[in-house]
Amino acid sequence: MRLLIQFTDEALADFRWANFDEVEGSAALDWQPATENELPVVAAQNPHPVVIIIPQQCVYLTRIELPEKAGRQVLSAIEYQVEDQLAQDIESQHFALGDTSENPVSIAVVSRAIMGRCLALVQGHGMRLSRIIPEIFLCPWPGEGVSLTEGHDGCLLRYGTYRGLKCHLQALPAMLELVARDVEIGKIRYYGRADEPAPELDAYEVERYALASVRPGFVEAPVIDLQQRDYQLSSVWRGLAKAWKWIGLLFVALLAIGAYNKAVALQELESELDGIKQQQYELVKSFLPKGTSANDNLKKLLIERMRQLQANEREQGFLKLLLDFTNAHSNYPDVEISRIGFQGGQLSFDISSAQLKDIEALLESVRKLGANARLESLNIKPERSSGRLVLEGGSDA
Repeated sequence: MRLLIQFTDEALADFRWANFDEVEGSAALDWQPATENELPVVAAQNPHPVVIIIPQQCVYLTRIELPEKAGRQVLSAIEYQVEDQLAQDIESQHFALGDTSENPVSIAVVSRAIMGRCLALVQGHGMRLSRIIPEIFLCPWPGEGVSLTEGHDGCLLRYGTYRGLKCHLQALPAMLELVARDVEIGKIRYYGRADEPAPELDAYEVERYALASVRPGFVEAPVIDLQQRDYQLSSVWRGLAKAWKWIGLLFVALLAIGAYNKAVALQELESELDGIKQQQYELVKSFLPKGTSANDNLKKLLIERMRQLQANEREQGFLKLLLDFTNAHSNYPDVEISRIGFQGGQLSFDISSAQLKDIEALLESVRKLGANARLESLNIKPERSSGRLVLEGGSDA
């Protein structure tokens, strides 16, 4: 038996939970909603190993092609292989790997703050942590094609062992067009409860399956367990370290003596390092703000410069714009979407609402997420207002 705890947003406060029998349980889980204050009670009344499920919008899934016979050094520095995709300080992110025998290698990226919050909750409430997984692994996947099921506050769309995304129903056709660039869709398998009708998709044939007839996607199947590296509570190495603690302390003492004897050599190395830093500074100083010196954190300054360049060139990308709009639109369900278009680096939505203030509030909400947005062709009528919301950005690679 497992206790599944799925948080609803990045704050990891409110959640839903369900007990799951790994031997006989199906994907038709009996989810129960709960608030942050109820977590101690739920944990105490269900003392099973815990599987924590992170909202999919908080996890970035990607893949990286590695050279043949890549060594452990390459895998241990995998975060630097996707640094240009993130355009943010990788030190604030946690990177978890899928099957490293495959190439490309699948990677899941999540905030270190979220991982730290997970471990604090587990330790604070005395829970036995089994796994920490992204929400997409709730979706059943038979090993080929495209699978679709209902997640929390959105649809889960899975099209690979470690590939998938989450979106609202209105954005599903546009997301399928994006997925079709990478995989051949054909028929879509929809897994729903007995009273859930399958979504109508004009461009694709949808086959409906009962959730009760299949297992969740994380059972007896490959997943990316986010509990890796610094967040591996059950690591064998931790147990060995505890058993060999005194030997380790003696080893540290010997290292300290050796470090003293090599003080002169270290000074020479520091001089060489200063020379390397100066060379790096000379290479990149033309891209840095005035007043920057070789002693400044050049890496962070370059990352900030990348952000500015991305903003100036409006290369947010189709998927980023669509996700920003979807997140903002979830707060204004009365605003209806009649059409979605993408052309010339512009993503547009034909929207309408009985309340003009809802349209204006949606525009401001999108802008607060960092998107360059504007309203066009605004038509104000007493009974209903309509217009076109346009987001500027570049095309996805």
